[in-house]
Amino acid sequence: MKKKVLTKEDILHLAKLSNLKLSDEEIEKYLKQLEETVEYVKNLDELKTDKVSPTSQTTNLTDVYFADGETNERGLKLKEKYFIVKRIM
Repeated sequence: MKKKVLTKEDILHLAKLSNLKLSDEEIEKYLKQLEETVEYVKNLDELKTDKVSPTSQTTNLTDVYFADGETNERGLKLKEKYFIVKRIM
């Protein structure tokens, strides 16, 4: 597998997208770390996934909803345009 070489320009581009100002030391540090991360993620290409069905989530959780007429007693109370909460101090 061919190793992806990141450049200083790649790091500067990512920093610009993230609105970060990086020093030269940080650029070198992140360059090495991101190259290692990319290589680690590339390992996933070696997995045999042809018999694995695609999924968007694996927890089988469902959305919580209330049937018509039920109310959420734990929710925030609304007074005019403000939420009423219990005092914590």
